[in-house]
Amino acid sequence: MPEPLVTCLQRYLDDAKTFERRVAGRCVLVYEPPEVDEDEDTEAHFRFRTVSGQSDAVMGGGEPVVVFLEKTKDNAMRHRITLGRTANNDIVLDDASVSRFHAWFEKTTAGAWTLADAGSKNGTELEGTPLEAKRPAALENGNRVKIGQIDLTFLTAAGFLKFLRSKGT
Repeated sequence: MPEPLVTCLQRYLDDAKTFERRVAGRCVLVYEPPEVDEDEDTEAHFRFRTVSGQSDAVMGGGEPVVVFLEKTKDNAMRHRITLGRTANNDIVLDDASVSRFHAWFEKTTAGAWTLADAGSKNGTELEGTPLEAKRPAALENGNRVKIGQIDLTFLTAAGFLKFLRSKGT
């Protein structure tokens, strides 16, 4: 289940060692909602949820949301963390610009992470460069990822802790 940033700040900034143990070898995606004018409709642009079928409150102008890159037991792709619009993905982005099965993340045998577009309609970008379908690209801490029209940031455990500390000051 995605966690609001405030929850992560409270839970982890005081105990970095517990945080590092929890996410050792795992990474996160961070969604930072766009700023919303007071006059604009504050309804969220989409829902961000996991395969559990539960969803957070609608997002659109509030706290950043954090999703750990984790494999669910029900997803058929054993070594890939799938992302898409439908509930059979490990990470669900409920937005019309996201394909049913849009992309996947995979950890290599060397421990690095990659991202591949699954042949989606609206594409996947890494640092502004469109990914070629089914061609994994190496990810690095802080990379900007665009899934359809949704902007995310990929962070390693160490990068996420640094991110949390920067938001807490």
